Amino acid sequence: MSKLAELKPDYLLEQPGNPEIPKRKNAQVRSISREADIAWLAGIIDGEGNLQATVQEKPCGQIKRPYFEPKLRITNTDVRMIKKISEIYVREGLVFFYAINHVSRYKNRMPTWKDQLEITIGSKNSILKALRIVTPYLVSKRRKAELMLNTIEWVHAQPYRGRNSAGSNYAETAEFQEYIRLMDEERKDFIEPSTTIRRAREILSW
Repeated sequence: MSKLAELKPDYLLEQPGNPEIPKRKNAQVRSISREADIAWLAGIIDGEGNLQATVQEKPCGQIKRPYFEPKLRITNTDVRMIKKISEIYVREGLVFFYAINHVSRYKNRMPTWKDQLEITIGSKNSILKALRIVTPYLVSKRRKAELMLNTIEWVHAQPYRGRNSAGSNYAETAEFQEYIRLMDEERKDFIEPSTTIRRAREILSW
């Protein structure tokens, strides 16, 4: 027996070696990482996003009819931001496309302006899915997102929306027009300068 073994108590000599712990991905860490990405995306939508709600005329058989066309757009000059957004969209199974906004089309453009990269979700189903996951984290666009969610869900619940919608169209109903009116209201600026006083170190309120 070696001198080192003689110095060890019997209970240490009899202990088995440390078992090998199999490596595996941590589901909880993945979940936390996903929530952080969703919260980050909501902040980007609040600051750089545009929730557009329009009614466009499209062919329906031999005639044209108005249809609800929602869009979720995010535009920025930083390609890294758009790339990160696209990674989240792909992971969440959302349908999207890119476009470039060239500053050359603006007559009053400034020399410092840059071309912008735009990432857009135009599918109603993808917008539904996207807004459902980011709305809890939204601040300035939360009300608009909730209205858009309600409108898309209402449109999907209508029995006739396509070529078989002879004699009826949801865009002509008072309920749908009220949804559009409420979304348009969210575009207004509710700040009233006459009641806003310059203060420091206080929560903004008016």
